[in-house]
Amino acid sequence: MYFSDRKKLTSFFAFNIIFVLVANPSVVSELIAEWWSVGPYNHGLLGFGLSMYCFWLKRDIFSCYSFKPVTILFILCSCLLLFTANLASIGQLQQLSVFLIVTALLTSVYGYKIIKTLFLPLLILSLTLPIWNILQVPLRDISTAVSFHSVSLLGFEITREGYRLITPGGIFSVEEACSGLGFFLVSALYAGFVTQFNNLTYKAGLGFLILAVIIAIIANWIRITVIIIVGSQTHMQHFIVQDHLTFGWFVFAAGILPLIIIGQASFNEPAADNSTSSVEQNARPVLNTRYLLLVSAIVVLSSGAFSYVSSRYDPDYKFILPTISSYKQLGQVNAASPNWSPTSIGASSEQFVYFSQGELLIQVYLANYVRQRQGQEMIFVENRLFNENRWAAVGQETLAIKQNSVLNKVNLIKLRRDTKRSRLIAYWYVNDGHFSADKKQSKWNEAVATIKGSPGATLIAVALDYHNQEQSRALKIISDFSSEFIRPSASPEPQI
Repeated sequence: MYFSDRKKLTSFFAFNIIFVLVANPSVVSELIAEWWSVGPYNHGLLGFGLSMYCFWLKRDIFSCYSFKPVTILFILCSCLLLFTANLASIGQLQQLSVFLIVTALLTSVYGYKIIKTLFLPLLILSLTLPIWNILQVPLRDISTAVSFHSVSLLGFEITREGYRLITPGGIFSVEEACSGLGFFLVSALYAGFVTQFNNLTYKAGLGFLILAVIIAIIANWIRITVIIIVGSQTHMQHFIVQDHLTFGWFVFAAGILPLIIIGQASFNEPAADNSTSSVEQNARPVLNTRYLLLVSAIVVLSSGAFSYVSSRYDPDYKFILPTISSYKQLGQVNAASPNWSPTSIGASSEQFVYFSQGELLIQVYLANYVRQRQGQEMIFVENRLFNENRWAAVGQETLAIKQNSVLNKVNLIKLRRDTKRSRLIAYWYVNDGHFSADKKQSKWNEAVATIKGSPGATLIAVALDYHNQEQSRALKIISDFSSEFIRPSASPEPQI
């Protein structure tokens, strides 16, 4: 009877997990891409293997079932979160939702106490998921500040402009990839594994985790400081400047060795193993097949619901340009521009058009999305509104326009080409006829529009070139034009 139940449970978990992954291929492809990249998640395969090994170490707890209908709420909430993340094409939220569904499936069979028992294996697994990018900004800010002061205190000439560190021998830019997130996650993963393998108390494990991430952060500070000093002194010719990623891992290895020694010397006393006590000892191993079928039905129906919702869209969707009385549209709408090369990955069509008023010339760019998917969406980290090799960004802010019922501000990018030429780019989003300058609001509009079956969306950008001395005038021009473009009477409904 026990072996029969174990086969049923294996089939239950395998079916639901595989179904969720197959129904969300973007999650799988993004995960594989991150694990095989040189980015902060290239430890993913190792971490996944370690987490599976930790689950295997805890295998004895899987013989006691604890069916509680209240766990259905966890299943429903995690499936609803995944459904919402799919509607809004939010990749990190999709990955987190899949992880939560796996956790919810465990609680549906073994109760909520299983989370405490399997906390470390689940933590290790979560550290392999690309959901930690929120840490990049604070880590980047701290690394930039510490590296700047370190180089200065060591007596080398250096100045700072945001994330740019300028020395007589070269200019160094501390990008998000230089934040040390990879070192942070690997150290945390190692600390979690040591805690699990040595069966440390939570207090000892937390102390070792804090020590591990501190060493990782300091190693990244040392890496950036050394690269700046060596690069400046060799006029950017030294190999560690050209291959700073490899050099960084050597520095991290030098830091992790003492951590391993400390772990062996100070954190190798195992605590009493209470893993079996975290599951109800008196739980009777009786398998409730109907309950398992109910859980599976919730998972299948939620995934099927999104498949149906996302299948409804207008393949001919395009934003209709408004008629602006004070400006004249020049020529036809073109699919490319000779002096503007934005990047909108996954756009179903791109359109460029000029508007004139006397000698004034304004260019409008439209990126139409019939429907959006993860990695092929209007708001995406790899999309660009200008060529970074030709233009330098000198500022990004919001620009007020004449208030109306549609929109009262737009986003603004300030660019500079040389000592004479600059460019302003104002941009905003349209989802199912609803205008927004805010990314979060646009994502919400995207989710609502997808449910309605009209997910067509457009990125609208307006570019104006001007002489550097005329910025105030240029700001007024682009503000007035944007206001005219999105005034209520000029806000067309998308084609249905």
